[in-house]
Amino acid sequence: MSTMNVTCPSCQAETAINQADDYAPQFHVCPLCGKKFIAERRAEGVAVMRVKDAPCMSNPDCREIETSSTCEQ
Repeated sequence: MSTMNVTCPSCQAETAINQADDYAPQFHVCPLCGKKFIAERRAEGVAVMRVKDAPCMSNPDCREIETSSTCEQ
């Protein structure tokens, strides 16, 4: 896990987050405005986005639903 500084997509405040070393997106909460955002590690750094603006594969909740295997036929 590594600590990095990112800019909150809601209030533009600089905030430190702990991001896993894998590339899975993670939810974080801005300590200044209290809004939840997503940080996703990428080869060129980290992408930070509002939850409502994130594509499904960048939203941890939606990603889990889309990638889970089911027994439905």
